[in-house]
Amino acid sequence: MSRPSTASPGKPGRKRRPGRPTGTAHTAAIRSALLKAARELFAKRDFTAASVREIAAAARVNPAMIHYHFGDKDGLYRAMLQETLGPVLQKVQDLMDRSGRESQTSIHDALEAVMTMLAREPWVARLIVREVLAEEGPFRELFIREFAAKGGGRLPALLEREIASGRVRKDFDPTLGALSFMSMALFPFIALPVAEKVFGIRMTDTFTRRLVEHSTRLFYEGAGHKSSRTRRDESRSRGGSKAHG
Repeated sequence: MSRPSTASPGKPGRKRRPGRPTGTAHTAAIRSALLKAARELFAKRDFTAASVREIAAAARVNPAMIHYHFGDKDGLYRAMLQETLGPVLQKVQDLMDRSGRESQTSIHDALEAVMTMLAREPWVARLIVREVLAEEGPFRELFIREFAAKGGGRLPALLEREIASGRVRKDFDPTLGALSFMSMALFPFIALPVAEKVFGIRMTDTFTRRLVEHSTRLFYEGAGHKSSRTRRDESRSRGGSKAHG
């Protein structure tokens, strides 16, 4: 008496591995659902507090799907950040590749890329505070290596080009300028829970555009050629020197 076949229909002699999805569209949908669920959960709680089973349940898939698509929870975290921050890193690289007139809006475009992303993905700022800036943040080294160094690390070179073009004064320090850029771009979103209550602001698209324009102008008027205030201070200094001459 022969045994009944246990093979999958359409594939005689082979068994489909449990948990493995079928179909390209279906596979992409599962991956997208897991990334969305992870973003929502990591925005509310620590990385260690969100379990693989909880993420899978929120995405309404088998927990094995996390291992299939990302290897483990760390891989899911990395993919989640790459999907969100990857376009910003690419934008910075594109700005570095610009030349001539195309590069005249580099600082504005870089601020716009970072700030628009943070406004549309508020979980990123919360995650940075909790998982990166906090003492012994579990993903500090990964974040620095995979994202901060690749994005922020290019800013000094971008500012050096601004100096060479004459848009920024020659004695400007590119490293300190990069730090100022990061402060302008990141702090409004890191401090948003407090700023909302103190200043009554809402990070709408309109407000974000205003903030980008304000930050760009503030950056250039502080780092650009001599302002009227600087000239006035120098004039007073020369007047004082003559009085003591």
